[in-house]
Amino acid sequence: MRNILIAAALICMLSVTSCAPQGVTSHVSVDVNSPQLVDITMEGGSGKAHIESPVEITYKDGEAFAKLVWSSKYYDYVIVDGIRYDNENPGGYSTFTVPVGSLDEPLSIIGDTVAMSTPHEIEYTITWNAKDTAEEPGADKDTESEFDGNFTIKEYGDCRLISINGVGDHILVPEGVDVPADIPEDVTVIKQPLDKTYLVSTSVMDLLRQIGSLDMVRFSGLEADDWYIEDAAKRIKDGQMLYAGKYRAPDYELLLSQGCNLAIENTMIYHDPEVKEKLEELGIPVLVETSSYTKDPLARLSWIKLYGVLFGKEKEADDFYNEQAEKIKELTKGEASHKKVAVFYVSATGMINVRVPGDYLTSMIEMAGGEYVPDKESAGSESGMGTLNMQMEDFYTVARDADILIYNGTIDGDIVSVRDLVAKNELFSDMKAVREGNVYCLRSDFFQKSTKTTELLEDLAAALQKEDRDFSFLIKVTD
Repeated sequence: MRNILIAAALICMLSVTSCAPQGVTSHVSVDVNSPQLVDITMEGGSGKAHIESPVEITYKDGEAFAKLVWSSKYYDYVIVDGIRYDNENPGGYSTFTVPVGSLDEPLSIIGDTVAMSTPHEIEYTITWNAKDTAEEPGADKDTESEFDGNFTIKEYGDCRLISINGVGDHILVPEGVDVPADIPEDVTVIKQPLDKTYLVSTSVMDLLRQIGSLDMVRFSGLEADDWYIEDAAKRIKDGQMLYAGKYRAPDYELLLSQGCNLAIENTMIYHDPEVKEKLEELGIPVLVETSSYTKDPLARLSWIKLYGVLFGKEKEADDFYNEQAEKIKELTKGEASHKKVAVFYVSATGMINVRVPGDYLTSMIEMAGGEYVPDKESAGSESGMGTLNMQMEDFYTVARDADILIYNGTIDGDIVSVRDLVAKNELFSDMKAVREGNVYCLRSDFFQKSTKTTELLEDLAAALQKEDRDFSFLIKVTD
């Protein structure tokens, strides 16, 4: 194939040499500016508790760090190379950020659990299942399309090679084209047409609606009443789309009998890896999308290009992406107000769950001209991804002088009055944003409506400027 494999191996060898941080041994190409997701296997203990896979790897000052999130709330510290690391997430699932010298060697840790009558230290071994990029099927350098959304698409003969960071490689085979004979066994083969897709990742539905590919979705991971995407709900009610169960409990019989030819999942599937294995055993290829791990809203939106390739709607996807990029460019031209904004919700245990600084939602606040609180130092996280639980007293310290509070109604449901907020904790009444009447609620439909980035940016900019307008995704909370 025009010496494709040789060329790719050389490219990958060069990328390892140029990208790996000093002092870190890894057989994978590393981008020091972006977190990396690496699958793990784990040995030790009774098997009742485990570390979630994939594990997030970040880099700082040439050193790699792994964020270990347990399935249990009862680990108070871990020991790595004789050094103790305390739980970063009291009240939530035990979380530890530890240094990793090599992704080629197993990591031995000791975890102390307080789940039993007396604390117990238990030894565990983590094996990194990072892919060797030198074995990745190759492509001509000129035919590679790279996106900031954690994936790449390359021409591979008549096929496309789709690589998703931390997930793996997929070969997209057009209808009537044979599967290339030189594809390694660990590459997922996806054959077009994908007209019986099982869509579990809810953020994808709006992207498919935008490019006119809803007719390719035969199976849904949500029932009609759980969709905020009206076209999706209508298709289920009309029988054009079938509810096939949530990610952890799909209706295998329905999927198999109806000829499902692709499952699109998000990283929640790694909480139940046996489901992914079962789907693949039944001959249903699985694509795990990681758009929520992007740091930039435009990078998150770039995933529409991947779905354009999958479903034969590349022009529609490119046109929409380019249009949104121009709108965002215009929206971010204004002068920054530097007003402080906090986004949070109160958990059932009274903890304050905040967006970790640097994710796409907090980036949108900064693009609109604001400053997100807490900052990275206060949040105690370098990941720029996901969420973090804080004690109310700690949140009060960093957010009491915030100009705007935004309650995340997508998780806990909308609040309709300031009294609802203060009822959750009296300390809210002493916060600047509450006293000055600058409290908003992020509507619960936002995360499903993933094509509406510019609308939320407009909302945030208006809130920062105290404009009186009809908001798309923010609700002004009053007394």
